[in-house]
Amino acid sequence: MANSNSHSNSITVTSSTKHHFKNGIVFRPCRHCCCCITFTLVILLSAASIFVFWPSDPDVKIEQLSLRHVKVHPIPPVSAVLLISVAVKVRNGDIYWMDLTDVDIGVRYRGIKLGHVETEEWHVRGWGWCHVFGDIEYSRLPSSDVIHLVEDMTKGKTTFHVLVEVSGQLGFLIFRFPYVFKAIRSCDVLVNTKNHSIIHQHCLHKVSLMD
Repeated sequence: MANSNSHSNSITVTSSTKHHFKNGIVFRPCRHCCCCITFTLVILLSAASIFVFWPSDPDVKIEQLSLRHVKVHPIPPVSAVLLISVAVKVRNGDIYWMDLTDVDIGVRYRGIKLGHVETEEWHVRGWGWCHVFGDIEYSRLPSSDVIHLVEDMTKGKTTFHVLVEVSGQLGFLIFRFPYVFKAIRSCDVLVNTKNHSIIHQHCLHKVSLMD
């Protein structure tokens, strides 16, 4: 009798083990899980494509603004002649090439427009950049502002306001996009008048698209 029970229990365990092993063999991921994984991959690939191919505005950076020469005429009415050198870097962060139809750099001191540098017909390849250099000479600074300028030079630093306007078109391979973009960067630039370096600059960026 004992042997019979032992044999029965042995058969039950063996049967249960085979049953679970069989279930393990036939297990398959559910269709819902496959759909979720596929949907997630599609979303990630779409997001990556948008990130790479969505056109962005050019990055504009003022790399140099130096007061190269100042000559004060003390005979009334007091005046001064200023020579300013400026350099701007325009960087293309897209896969598309960029044709810059106009780059305009204007410089002001205490609200007075000292002059501007203007250039055109620059071609910037995808993920490339270009530099725009120029000199501005101004000789009609009012006597009150000449005094402020001399004080700033004595302190060794002065602030200029720079407005950079960049306009152009984007393209890819042999195709040119139909719209024209315009990027504007407005900066207050603190300049060291002794070593001609930029101490600090605070900029606001604006981009507009035109037909």
